[in-house]
Amino acid sequence: MKSAYVRSLIISFFLSGLISQSLLAQEKDGNGIVAEMDGHMNFTECRMIIRVEEAKAGGKNRMLKARVEYLKDVGTRMEFMEPARDLGKCVLMSGSSMWMSSPSVSKPVRLSGKDAFMGTSFTNDDVMNLDKSDDYDSGIAASDGNGWDIVMKAKTGGLPYSKIEARIGRDYLPVSMVYFVRSGKESKRVSFSAVKDFGGKLKPSIMTIIDLMKPGDTSAVIFEEIREETVSRSRLTPASLGN
Repeated sequence: MKSAYVRSLIISFFLSGLISQSLLAQEKDGNGIVAEMDGHMNFTECRMIIRVEEAKAGGKNRMLKARVEYLKDVGTRMEFMEPARDLGKCVLMSGSSMWMSSPSVSKPVRLSGKDAFMGTSFTNDDVMNLDKSDDYDSGIAASDGNGWDIVMKAKTGGLPYSKIEARIGRDYLPVSMVYFVRSGKESKRVSFSAVKDFGGKLKPSIMTIIDLMKPGDTSAVIFEEIREETVSRSRLTPASLGN
């Protein structure tokens, strides 16, 4: 009896070791985790309605509302619905290039991803560029039962941030991010909250950003609607602006 018990213990330890090795082998690296996060956060193509709320340290508040069309690896188009003075304005990201058109301007104006998005604490890239895995090389700094601490380093110097430190849950949804500028200084802190079901995809519906360069300034992007729908590629070209 005793020898059978010992054999069963040995077999159990052996099998648990094999299972642990198998789980380790299946564990994604940093790039895989960020790519998985992108997949959980974004549809391949969709239409959205978003609201941007901004609060300045001096007490001034404002709100923007826009319709968004997104097609992965092609582009993002945002048309403003509110406030009335911005009605008809459109921002387009096609590849890595951005433009803005306005009823009051005859030709679209080129934008930089590093510039403030409509004067908010977000950059144009923060709002228009919905995938991180394309632009950053990522590694795992630490992990636990609840998720991973990921360090993302920019692949090119044209991005607004040279490094992003992210906390990503085991459900592959982002919890928080800290953005660093090229000097190594913290620029912004972002938190993700209010997970909702958008057409069968669970994702945070609120992204709140604290601008460390402008103490007291905060902005939030609220995803009001996300629908997985076909988006015309012709709508995501500079030639389409004004149409």
